[in-house]
Amino acid sequence: MKVLIGVAILITLLPAGLARAAEVFLVRNGQPEAVIVPGGGEFNGFVAKELQQYIATLSGARLEIVATAPKGKPLVSVGSKTAATGLKEGGYVLKRTTRDGQPALVVSGKDEAGTMYAAYDLLERLGFVFLLTKDIVPKRQIDVRMPALDERVEPSYQRRGVHVDFCYPNQTIWSLDYWKKFIDRMARMRMNYLQVFWFPYAPFLTYDYKGEKNFLGDVSTKESGYLLWATGFGSHLARDMVVGREHFTQPRLAPPEFQNVESPEQAFAVAQNMLRQVIAYAKTKKIKTWLAIDPVSLPANLARHARARTGDLPFHPIMGGVYVCPVDPVVDEINENRLKSLVSTYPGAEGYFLWFPELYPVCEDEKSKEYLLEQRPKDYAEQLRHWKHYTGYARVADRVVDSNNAAIYLMKKAIEARDRMNPKPNVGVGAFGRSFVYPIIDRIFPKDVPFTDMVSRGIWTPMGVPLYQFGGMGERERTLISRSDDDSGMLGMQFNVTMYYKDRLYDGALEHGVAGHAMQVNRARGQEHNEKFLADAAWKPKMTPEEFYRDYVKRIFGEQAAPEIFRAYQILEKNEEEMGWTQQGNFGCCGPISEIGIVKSYSEQGNPHDGPTFSGWPGFLESSRAKILYYRRSMELLRQAAEIFARAQGAVSEGGRTELAYLRNKTEAYAMHLEGLIRIREAYMEFDEAFKARNADRNAEFMERLDRSMKMFRGASHGSRAMGTKFAEVIDDPSDLGVLYRINIFLVYGFDIVEKFMENIVNFHHGKPYLNPVPFEKVFSPLPKIQTGRVW
Repeated sequence: MKVLIGVAILITLLPAGLARAAEVFLVRNGQPEAVIVPGGGEFNGFVAKELQQYIATLSGARLEIVATAPKGKPLVSVGSKTAATGLKEGGYVLKRTTRDGQPALVVSGKDEAGTMYAAYDLLERLGFVFLLTKDIVPKRQIDVRMPALDERVEPSYQRRGVHVDFCYPNQTIWSLDYWKKFIDRMARMRMNYLQVFWFPYAPFLTYDYKGEKNFLGDVSTKESGYLLWATGFGSHLARDMVVGREHFTQPRLAPPEFQNVESPEQAFAVAQNMLRQVIAYAKTKKIKTWLAIDPVSLPANLARHARARTGDLPFHPIMGGVYVCPVDPVVDEINENRLKSLVSTYPGAEGYFLWFPELYPVCEDEKSKEYLLEQRPKDYAEQLRHWKHYTGYARVADRVVDSNNAAIYLMKKAIEARDRMNPKPNVGVGAFGRSFVYPIIDRIFPKDVPFTDMVSRGIWTPMGVPLYQFGGMGERERTLISRSDDDSGMLGMQFNVTMYYKDRLYDGALEHGVAGHAMQVNRARGQEHNEKFLADAAWKPKMTPEEFYRDYVKRIFGEQAAPEIFRAYQILEKNEEEMGWTQQGNFGCCGPISEIGIVKSYSEQGNPHDGPTFSGWPGFLESSRAKILYYRRSMELLRQAAEIFARAQGAVSEGGRTELAYLRNKTEAYAMHLEGLIRIREAYMEFDEAFKARNADRNAEFMERLDRSMKMFRGASHGSRAMGTKFAEVIDDPSDLGVLYRINIFLVYGFDIVEKFMENIVNFHHGKPYLNPVPFEKVFSPLPKIQTGRVW
């Protein structure tokens, strides 16, 4: 009764025109009532067709698109610019009115992008939910009313988009067709900005030094399309999958376009053609693309011409290149050639970022040291004052400042090269967690050089993001990169909305003149809540997590299921705060997880049969005690959420059933994963206790504990297969294929390696064959011997 009274009061209070119009329909009894009238131009026609298609999906009725509305017909007017006068770029109007006595709904933007956003906003108000990986479609409706709206909407941020790094199988597996669908979804979420980053080993750019082209195939593998690291990531072949093999429809862990690539030359051609098409397609959806390269890192073959190199040699196995040093004309020439090639290869990009190295390489040659010692006093105190917020990434202060100054030198030279180009391209500076240096370089680089930086309290600044470091720069454009998910925990879904809010990434960033945001997307699937919040907050920067989640779960799962599912999301947010914010990564971002890496180190010890004595063993055991506590607590929270998801199945709306099944499956699989990590760490601890007993001449206890540890290793190995099988039950996006591949490599093969290696140790002490083969090559691909350098 209270609801009915409220509705009656609302209708009474509406202006007379809107009250009467409350009975106007777009679709009635499954038949079209209204028509769509687009303004002039091809793009307005596209927007009109989008409305037509989605309303047909909702109702089964196809509204006619006409140049002039017939008399007596309600109409949807698409793209009348005069209605959006005075709004910002991308702003729009949704207004119920009348045209020539006919009910009309104006769907119009300040510009073409704004008109598109208006249409997608209208469709969300009609019940659709647009996500980066899918559309949530509401229940079929035979009646679709023309909503009574009078709204002028504009973005709080000029740039709103996505940052993609080409270094994880979750993205490198994307086909061109998937890229186009992804871009379509970006547009539906009112985004207009795409950043793309790659390391020097990738095939997206060809350049040379004195006729010698950058080499491909030392760091990356043909089987991945030359897109992924060679070491520690298995074969990149579908035939080697143990669990979920049926989901891998291509022979290689690579896009369809790369399946037949057999040489670096082919990879260069395919990759660059594909990226050009991505950029061109993004432009059709009003999305501007910026590309990013690291000028401090070169492919090994070109770096050998440099005066000095630093870090791992012949190359860094993850960063994929060799770090070079300042005050070297050879490096400056190579970088100029690289920048020219970047601009000529991708003329459709709006701009190009020069990226600080993620690590802190330090140059030790005399010429570099002379230059860096000269530079150090100029901004040493100021860099350290800003750097104090970065306690999550502890480094030696002198090394941090010297590494930054070396990178700044190389970037300055690249900017000088830009200034010699005609026409002069847009070139900016970017980084992963380096905003503390931005107040300094604001005085160094011209104001037409934009800055972008990745920020997160979960990685670099545990006390919160120091947003002041982006302020006070006048007309310089600055953007933030938020993390949709952390790359060290991609097996589990992550719930970061509370972190974004506490870091004030949207309302606080406005106060410091930030122009926009790009969300880093590693595993797109499973992070839809994070991605939706980040997209919507660019228009509603003061939105709270509670406000967001209550609306989100109601729209996806329905009124009846929403309260319980909201509670599950709150539990998962709490779990993320206890795990993700404290850097308890558990799935390996850039190499095999420590639970299998430790046995590789053990295997390289002399005489492993008398027990582990290598240097990394005590630290691993010590960390295990803490991690087991974290993982047990996390399992408890995950299982609470999974139980809620299970109970909600009977109450969830039709459109949310598939999503709820996904949430439940991935939550259960993540809990199983953590249980497996606990099992194997407890097995290592029991194994260690066995050898302590042996060293104390308690031989019976030694054998008992040794056998018990072996049983625990076998249980962990069997559990990893069960977890992988569980995860593989629901695979509906290529992003999860990348995770499933790593489950096979890190957990199924990895735990099998541990089991077989430990079985040899146990067999030795039982007088059984103990030299049985251990398939380390399934995970640890061979590499040239790496000379470890000083990288901080």
